[in-house]
Amino acid sequence: MLPDYIYFVALAVLLLVTVPSLLLRAGRRRLLQSLPAFAFFALLLLVAEVAFRVGLSQGGGSSTASTTIYTCSMHPAYEQRGPGHCPICGMELVPKAAAGDPGSHEIRIDPVVVQNIGVRVATAARGAVHRTVRAFGELRAADSRLLDVALKFDGFVEQLFANTEGMEIASGAPLFTVYAPELVVAQAELSAARKSADAALLQAARQKLLLWGVSAAEVDRLQALDEPERVLRWPSPMAGVLLQKNVVAGAPAEKNKVLLRIADLSVLWLDAQVPEQQLGQLAVGQHATAQVPALPAQDLDGRVVFVAPEVDRTLRTATVRVEVAATGGLRPGMFARVRFEGPPGDDVVLIPAEAAIDTGNRSIVWLAVGKGRFEPREVRLGRHGDDGMVEVLAGIDAGDVVVTSGQFLIDAESRLREGTRKWTDAGTMPGGDLPVPAPLALAAATQDAADALLAAYVAVADALARDRADAAAWRTLQQATAAIAGAPEPAVQQRAADLALALQHTPADLESMRVHFKAVSAAALHLFEAARPREPAGDRQQLFVHHCPMAEADWLQLEATTRNPYYGSAMPDCGEVRRTLPLQQAGGK
Repeated sequence: MLPDYIYFVALAVLLLVTVPSLLLRAGRRRLLQSLPAFAFFALLLLVAEVAFRVGLSQGGGSSTASTTIYTCSMHPAYEQRGPGHCPICGMELVPKAAAGDPGSHEIRIDPVVVQNIGVRVATAARGAVHRTVRAFGELRAADSRLLDVALKFDGFVEQLFANTEGMEIASGAPLFTVYAPELVVAQAELSAARKSADAALLQAARQKLLLWGVSAAEVDRLQALDEPERVLRWPSPMAGVLLQKNVVAGAPAEKNKVLLRIADLSVLWLDAQVPEQQLGQLAVGQHATAQVPALPAQDLDGRVVFVAPEVDRTLRTATVRVEVAATGGLRPGMFARVRFEGPPGDDVVLIPAEAAIDTGNRSIVWLAVGKGRFEPREVRLGRHGDDGMVEVLAGIDAGDVVVTSGQFLIDAESRLREGTRKWTDAGTMPGGDLPVPAPLALAAATQDAADALLAAYVAVADALARDRADAAAWRTLQQATAAIAGAPEPAVQQRAADLALALQHTPADLESMRVHFKAVSAAALHLFEAARPREPAGDRQQLFVHHCPMAEADWLQLEATTRNPYYGSAMPDCGEVRRTLPLQQAGGK
């Protein structure tokens, strides 16, 4: 349709001509004679209207193009009627109603602007996700290669050969000589059984010594003797290193008491602590590589022999044990870094991780369509790889070209929302202050409890500022907290429970009380934001939240003048008012 002013002018001319003519007789005659001219004028106006509509349809516009408001996605404050380009950044303007909808409109940017803002792209391709788990651990002797030497009878160690922890011990080498009355008697029984030629009696005598741990070769030697030996040499059952010595020469060797501990250190265990989020990538038999900072030239190869079935509740890690060959000076107790190489994943669609924009509840990538046009696409991401690639479960296919650098500058949705908020007061901080949370409507009993709690808190803070550990004031604060914990308001109950947790102990000295007071102040402030106390006596309408940079903690005061409870008289003025919290007025407002 033609602009409104054209029709307005035509109507005005028609009225100016016809109204006077109708009042005069001669004018009426002239008006009838002018009807062909009026018809020609109306026909001319109709032809102009048709031509205007045809021109719009051929130019790709619409009949409402001149009335539609267009804006810039990068600079939403700029608006104009009809399409065009932003005079600030050169981006093509979009209809204002569609500027915040990234899922239905492409973004067109002048190619020169694309080059200036440094847009980089990459092509989505199919491949495998390579993931490596890295952890820290400590080497220790393998339990399966440890041996404790203990006697199954009471005796005495006459001579000790394995007398130094850390010494190498060969298999069969003597560890000590042992004297035991029971051992002498058993030898005599063996000799007597041999002389009696009673096979059953001889077998029983031999079995007794074998059950005590005497080797078969040693039993054969003792059987051939006519007289029992007073002491016997006790050989080492295995080769290894003496890790622990619990006996000295001449000491009694009690039955079942560990005398020596020998370890075969040719194979060690490396116990690594792996975060619980990565445990699913590890399994028994998996290959691992370790590096020991004490021996930087060595790379240790091993395999996983154990994955703990339980996670540490404090560290949120689980033990993963790797078995490694001990070569080149490795020792139990050494620190090591472990790398677990995961098996290659399935063939999936991969894109650079930096291409995805995480908006909180979804992930978006920008596709480069060509000729300065970009299209937003919502995607569902999977596993992240070591090479900076991320798996795409849905949203794009292999071959799509995604923006990897500069995508934030062309993110019309986020930029429009951000630009719009800049022109409103939503979320602002007048004067730089934090917004004050709205207080809860409290029952009368809860209000009284909040007032009592504030008084008890102020008493403790005042005592600490005077360098006094007032245990009575601390107990009063505990009692006031217990009183408000029974409030009917759920929000007050939860915050009171946090304060009670901080007050669960009664410190015995001043320094300990000051340390606990940090957590108490933080919990009290959180509680008073919801359960606002009333104004105490005097002209005090707000609480002052002070901050001590030395203690890195806050506390509450009814005065703006700083009286530091964490350092007292040593630094009474250390601190500043960070913000204020209005108190409940006497009338309840």
